[in-house]
Amino acid sequence: MKQGRLLGLVLLMSLAHFPLWADEYAQRLESIVLETFDSPTERTWMENGKEMKETREWMVVGSKFSTFADRTKYANEIPFPRKAFPAVWPAALFDTNPDGLDLKAMGIQGRFDRKGYNYIEIYPAKQNEDGDMVAYSLPLPGIVKSIDMWVWGSMYKYSIELHIRDANGIPFILNLGSLWYQGWRNLKVNVPTHIPQMQQQVPRYKGLTLTKIVIRTDPSERVDNFYVYLDHMKILTDLHQNPFDGRDLIRPEFLDRTWNTN
Repeated sequence: MKQGRLLGLVLLMSLAHFPLWADEYAQRLESIVLETFDSPTERTWMENGKEMKETREWMVVGSKFSTFADRTKYANEIPFPRKAFPAVWPAALFDTNPDGLDLKAMGIQGRFDRKGYNYIEIYPAKQNEDGDMVAYSLPLPGIVKSIDMWVWGSMYKYSIELHIRDANGIPFILNLGSLWYQGWRNLKVNVPTHIPQMQQQVPRYKGLTLTKIVIRTDPSERVDNFYVYLDHMKILTDLHQNPFDGRDLIRPEFLDRTWNTN
């Protein structure tokens, strides 16, 4: 008799906890293109079925031995690294562009005066109130599972990495891979589960942010002149949020409409 009551209690407790477990592990996975690099000044992407736009630029800076970086000596020269947005794209994505889309990629031309642990930082920036371009972090919606990007390589022993910040502002580096190959290749990295992307308070999805992309040179590789092209950065992310009464009160449009005193 006692064993029967004990078994019933265990079953009752299991049923009581099942909905919580089911909600916690429900998923709504979506593939979101964060950056197409089709425009030097504007980012366009789709989120929850809506087209989103924001003004931004990509800034490119090199480490100490970048050629012509010393403006006191080379004021009349254009310093390296340099950027451009040519009409090129991976054929694996758009073939010959039969629809006539305005496709572009971001090209980087690098040059250093000596071999070593050189690097190029590529980061998003916005204009502040004074008209200056300042760095900002690119938000990654949902619980991000992976990040991938198309990168054109030309057989240089370089590597490329993504710098992110977690929900608490702690920086992490994700190694996207080596550039020792030729042509376009889709490079992908999974986001480790130990990187926090949630908080106890609502909204629970506080999310990651991308702060910069970094290209690093191998100290034994030549660095006198090289090119790298970037295109179509995408994430696979979980956009599921457990429903609760009053969920609309945390939507950005509600908060902006209610509390924006400007």
